[in-house]
Amino acid sequence: MSEIPSNPGRTISAMFDSESDAQSAAEGLIASGLQKQSVMITPGHKEDLPARDHAGFIDAIANFFFTDEARNLYAEGLRRGGFLVTAQVNDQLQHDAALRILTEKGSIDVDERAETWRSSGWEG
Repeated sequence: MSEIPSNPGRTISAMFDSESDAQSAAEGLIASGLQKQSVMITPGHKEDLPARDHAGFIDAIANFFFTDEARNLYAEGLRRGGFLVTAQVNDQLQHDAALRILTEKGSIDVDERAETWRSSGWEG
C-alpha cells in the first residue's frame, strides 16, 4: 500500500490480485463514508486482451502522485493482471478506516511481490 500527500487530503492506494477483491474494497471504502468519486479502480491486463506494455500502464496511473519507484511497481502489478484501488481521504480517521478496509479485503504487499518478480528476472 502507498500513501501520497495531496491537497487537501491524501491518496491511499492498494494493489489486488482479483477484480472481485478490488471491487469489494472499493465498495467497502464507499460504505465507510468516502465519496464514490474519490474511489477509483485501475484494471490491469486481462487474459483475453493483449497486454499493454509497461509504459502503457505507467500512462494509466500518470495522474496519481506516486514516487517513481511506486509508479513502476504499480505499473508492473497492472501489467501482470492486478487491480489498483486508489482513494482520496481527508483526515486521519478516514485514512485509518481505509487502510483497515484495504487490508481486510485482501490487498497484496507490493514490495514483497516485487521481490518475487525480481527473483524471476524482472529488473524494475
